[in-house]
Amino acid sequence: MKMPVSTYVTTVPETTWLRWLPNSLPAAGYTTLKNSSEEPIEIAKIKSPDYKNVRIYETVVDSESSKMVKVDKVTIPAKGNFAMVPGRYHLMLENPIHVITPGDSAMVIFFLSTGRVLKLRMPVRTSPELS
Repeated sequence: MKMPVSTYVTTVPETTWLRWLPNSLPAAGYTTLKNSSEEPIEIAKIKSPDYKNVRIYETVVDSESSKMVKVDKVTIPAKGNFAMVPGRYHLMLENPIHVITPGDSAMVIFFLSTGRVLKLRMPVRTSPELS
């Protein structure tokens, strides 16, 4: 069954990228999702044809350390944004299905509470300064 594409949730292209790490280590994905609707929209599920597992994590910092905590629920506020940026929220993409290297792109599919999807092609690079 083909899912309808979201018209309300979009991304900011210049914020979208995937940080590659060698030896099939997990990659981190960053983007800003924009919700133009009058209602909040939840991210119900995330999948990728390029990675076996995709989850959202938050980096939590206290006075002594920092750790990554899996986020079970994400809501993009009405007329608002949800930013995944280094040092805060990010996608954790684990177990690549094929070889992925800088210069490639990976597909991530966000399944939304509206029953629609947002398909996002993320350029792979080693740092945000590289294109």
